[in-house]
Amino acid sequence: MNRGDIGRIISGRFKISRLLGEGGMGVVYRALDMQVDRDVAIKLMRRECLSDKKFITRFRREIEVTTQFRHPSTIRVYEHGETDDGRPYMVMELLTGESLSERLERGRIPEIQALEYAKQIAESLSEAHEHEVYHRDLKPDNLFIETVGVTTVLKVLDFGIAGGADSLKLTQAGEVFGTPQYMSPEQCNGQKLDHRTDIYSLGVILYEMIEGRPPFTAETPMATMLKHVRAKVPPLRNGNQATNRLLMRALRKDRSKRIQSAGRFAELISQCMSVVRATDEGRAPPPNDLLSHTPRSLNALPSGPSPTTLSQSPTATLATVENEARGRGMVILLAIAAVSVIVIAAVLATNNGDEVDTANDAAEATGSTGGQELALPLSRPLIRTNIEEAEVWLDGERKCTAPCQLEIPVGDDTIHEIRLKKEGYIDVMQNWRPMTITEDFPPMPDMKPLGGTIEVPRSKKRKK
Repeated sequence: MNRGDIGRIISGRFKISRLLGEGGMGVVYRALDMQVDRDVAIKLMRRECLSDKKFITRFRREIEVTTQFRHPSTIRVYEHGETDDGRPYMVMELLTGESLSERLERGRIPEIQALEYAKQIAESLSEAHEHEVYHRDLKPDNLFIETVGVTTVLKVLDFGIAGGADSLKLTQAGEVFGTPQYMSPEQCNGQKLDHRTDIYSLGVILYEMIEGRPPFTAETPMATMLKHVRAKVPPLRNGNQATNRLLMRALRKDRSKRIQSAGRFAELISQCMSVVRATDEGRAPPPNDLLSHTPRSLNALPSGPSPTTLSQSPTATLATVENEARGRGMVILLAIAAVSVIVIAAVLATNNGDEVDTANDAAEATGSTGGQELALPLSRPLIRTNIEEAEVWLDGERKCTAPCQLEIPVGDDTIHEIRLKKEGYIDVMQNWRPMTITEDFPPMPDMKPLGGTIEVPRSKKRKK
């Protein structure tokens, strides 16, 4: 049905040459921008979607949000408009290369390269989240690998179901969007989403790049979603310990204990890359937030038997008294036994260190500190709003009714979410990581009534 667009000229400027791909709402073509003699990609809404006002609103929203972004890992939009028959379109840069899903069909990606890809995605998401836009459908099909000269750039595509504070009316309560293998637990449960759903999805993608498969798969989409909600994440088999810990933080079921921002995720990925490079080169890892100690190594053990081992052995003493020649043989055997004991002790010590690491990871995942809470200083900002009796929530937990005072830890290296809620009004949110107890709390946005629909201005037609 949509191939009839081939050969068509849009707005007297863009001549469509061939089909590149199709999605749920739109069709993507290769086209020639005859005004500047440049090949571009043009995305047109499907004809069959024109009767659905919600699809039209979503498509226009994708145009609206994508044109705001400037990060090199986000696809660039040159222009947008509407065809003579009322179909919205947007003109984008033409990418050459392959999608991440096509690359994964050939097998897993080397760890350091996978981390570099994930870092670029996290940086792109960080810009989107600053505009209060979250993707909600991150998956390898929506990521494109392009080589520009000697640089490989990974592009984030398709913000068609992107969500944010201004998209509440586009999604009904309990409505689920996304691809099951990459959906966050809160997404699988049909809960209200925020930027942290993208952090979970990126963690799943990084896991798949390193292992060659996502952490959770099942025979049916519902069974896969259930695993995201309940099943434990399998540890990495092909990655560094630092990478494994990074993923365990990104893939936590409770989003309040997950990595709290895409910017922080990118920072931790950079630290992880430094650890992986140091390990590959045989160097000690640099200071980082992922490894709390230097792994034990048999190479660090003292070589040779202890000089006091034989002198303290009653068996060796008895052998020497009874028969000197026989004693020499026993001494040799005991020396070998002593070395064996040392090696076994070293192995047990290493295993014990691994158990400590595992216990640390488990404690980290549950927020445990060995039964002793750290006494962190507290910031106590006064939370105000323009609406009376609005509920104040801190990191997903209801605390009080505005105006009221919150207690927020200082120095826990966590970006805390302060959210205001009231029935009949749009939630407002502020992310804050206080560095001192005297730091001023940024003002909360005004709460606005939840009613009506989002009006997206229609683009004016270009005059011929």
